[in-house]
Amino acid sequence: MTSWIVLIYAIIVAAGGVMGYLKANSLASLIAGGVAGLLLAGSSFAMMRDAYQAGWWIALVVTILLLARFGMAALKEFKMMPGGLVIIMSLIVLAVLLTHRGS
Repeated sequence: MTSWIVLIYAIIVAAGGVMGYLKANSLASLIAGGVAGLLLAGSSFAMMRDAYQAGWWIALVVTILLLARFGMAALKEFKMMPGGLVIIMSLIVLAVLLTHRGS
């Protein structure tokens, strides 16, 4: 279950990067969303295979980094899209990861 939640999160993060590029012409959003999405997808696939712990750690680090980045931005100016959505999703994924560390 954890790996599927991380995979869904990966798809949403990558899609958010594409949306940032399309709406604001932000190449940084496209690159960051793509890299984070690929790392999360890779960690999800690792968790589905025989490398659960490695995938878990990668997902944990990327989730914390996304939470920190969007959390810092929210302290300056809170916007529900995309910041609030990423914060909410990151907190959910973080809770799932922390409660399913050895699964």
